[in-house]
Amino acid sequence: MQFPFISRRIPTLEEIQEQRDIRSKGIHGMIKVAGIIFLVLVALIASMLLLNPILELHTLEQERARAEQQLRRAKATEAEAYNKLLWMSDPEYFEQMARDRANQAKEGEHIIRRPTAEERQQMEKEAQKKRQPRKPRRRD
Repeated sequence: MQFPFISRRIPTLEEIQEQRDIRSKGIHGMIKVAGIIFLVLVALIASMLLLNPILELHTLEQERARAEQQLRRAKATEAEAYNKLLWMSDPEYFEQMARDRANQAKEGEHIIRRPTAEERQQMEKEAQKKRQPRKPRRRD
């Protein structure tokens, strides 16, 4: 009768040491990889914590610039409205506007109208048509 544990070969001290070295190399490699992964995660979390306020600051600066631009437009509109109010409170302005719209003038007053942009374009087109070279006449 043979016992299975007796037939088994007992490793030598050198073989045991070799097996330990192989296992320890694998464990050391795994520890290095785990350390690198841990450092990457820490770096990502730190960058998120540090960059988030910077991103918020940039967003707030953009909103501030938009708000300042809206404020400038509102102030310009207010100034224009105030000027119109001042002109409208002047009775001479109303008289002048009524005469302009009716194309009438006081005695000794002349009305000079500047054409609008559309009228100018139309006049330029008509002038170009007139300037077009004529076809030469045939001499037979």
